[in-house]
Amino acid sequence: MKKGILGGLIGVSIVLSIDSLSRVFIALSVDSSILMFSYSEYEGFFWPVFLTFIAMVSSFTGGLFSFTYGKSHKYSSLTTYLLCLILLRYGQIHLLFETETIVYPIAALILSVVSVFLAWKLVFPKAKKPEIKENEDDYHPVNQA
Repeated sequence: MKKGILGGLIGVSIVLSIDSLSRVFIALSVDSSILMFSYSEYEGFFWPVFLTFIAMVSSFTGGLFSFTYGKSHKYSSLTTYLLCLILLRYGQIHLLFETETIVYPIAALILSVVSVFLAWKLVFPKAKKPEIKENEDDYHPVNQA
């Protein structure tokens, strides 16, 4: 269980680091200040959409690490990671509610949850049931006298 919780927390730290690093690169490329939670303060249409896409990719990457690291305790890993990720994205929505449009943070929340589901399906694929084929050649009736 400790491994699952630790994996979930490290997964969220991966999300934070990828999001922060992408914001630093964007701030350097547009020559502006680093905005750690804002989406629409950057000029143009491309940067908010790009940040929303990065939020999805970082959530997927953090989920992959979290589920792989805590594979033996998959439900505690899922619970910890998903709870912390939703709190992070909801915190962004709450901070930006009064200052800017919340379309991008809500889209980031939805895409993050979808990417967690995709990471879950990738790490823990559904087990296939073995197919039983009955052929006439395999059937040998018992001789009854």
